[in-house]
Amino acid sequence: MKNSPRYWHGVALLIAPATGHTGGATFRDRGPMTHAAGLLTMALFLVGLLWAAPASASDPRLPLPNPGPLELVGYCEGFTVLITWTEFNQYIIRAKTSSDGTTTLKITGNAQATVTNETTGKAVSFNVSGPGTLVIFPSGAFSINAAGPNLLWTLPENLLHFPDVPTISYTTGHVTVEVDASGQTTAYALAGGARQTDVCEALTP
Repeated sequence: MKNSPRYWHGVALLIAPATGHTGGATFRDRGPMTHAAGLLTMALFLVGLLWAAPASASDPRLPLPNPGPLELVGYCEGFTVLITWTEFNQYIIRAKTSSDGTTTLKITGNAQATVTNETTGKAVSFNVSGPGTLVIFPSGAFSINAAGPNLLWTLPENLLHFPDVPTISYTTGHVTVEVDASGQTTAYALAGGARQTDVCEALTP
């Protein structure tokens, strides 16, 4: 992996964490990493692993393992957030790498996440099943094209051009995100009828 993305992550896309691990331990995301969830969880982080373990002929899906608890530091003003997965059955159903090194992953499945304010214990739960498509460019830039319900998060400094977009956003409907190689969000759009919820605001006392 040439450059570990440092930007949007999500529940079906936990993009290459800089530190931490799964397997029951809490992963702390302190930045500059950010993420895109619900549809795209751990996709990029696990690309190499998935290529090493191809699906069987009877089931072409490539399962994504449960990423485990994820602690987000610096996303909500005044408190740290913990994301846990109460259900996680996500799959890469199509993967393609073009001649220029661009990788396209189509992801679907079922997932449920609970987001908790670690100071007060207040929690909200979401269906974050997606589906969606993640395109990863050789430069480290990437794009997300997601439908259905998704949980997306990125640090405030990656939203300089989109100050009204929540740092932790629950979306329902069609959402598209583009991020450049530096981690800056360059495009963010909700299609007509799509909705978003500011999760930090929902967890604020």
